[in-house]
Amino acid sequence: MSRAKHQQYQYNSGFSLVEAMVALVVLALTFTAVWGWFGTAVTSTQRIQQAVSLPEVFSQFVVQLELEPLQQQRAGTFQVGPYELEWQASVNRQSTDELLRRQPEWIVTLFDIQAQVMSAGRPVTSFETQIVKQWRDPDYVEPPEFMQ
Repeated sequence: MSRAKHQQYQYNSGFSLVEAMVALVVLALTFTAVWGWFGTAVTSTQRIQQAVSLPEVFSQFVVQLELEPLQQQRAGTFQVGPYELEWQASVNRQSTDELLRRQPEWIVTLFDIQAQVMSAGRPVTSFETQIVKQWRDPDYVEPPEFMQ
């Protein structure tokens, strides 16, 4: 009898191969779900960081663009933190094209600006804005004093 008890004890002492496989499948499914959740959390965190940082990137871009001599240079790139902005300017309206110039000694120009924001070589977003620039007209001739 003791031998039968001993054999019965051996059968109950561990997991069968089927039980171990079921446990591994359950663990694999659990880890897959958790891994997917982590991936979603990381992606969401990156999007939130971009949404928070992009208004500041735009503000710094506008400040940098104010310093650009757009009458001479109509395209370029700016580095703002981890973002690279590629921009291009085109003339929308210019005072030299107007029939009546209110300030003949100045050229006033409205530029359309198209910019693309890149991060690590990948496009993040793009936007369009406008900016007004003015500079002295090099062709302007001061009228004689008796005409003023």
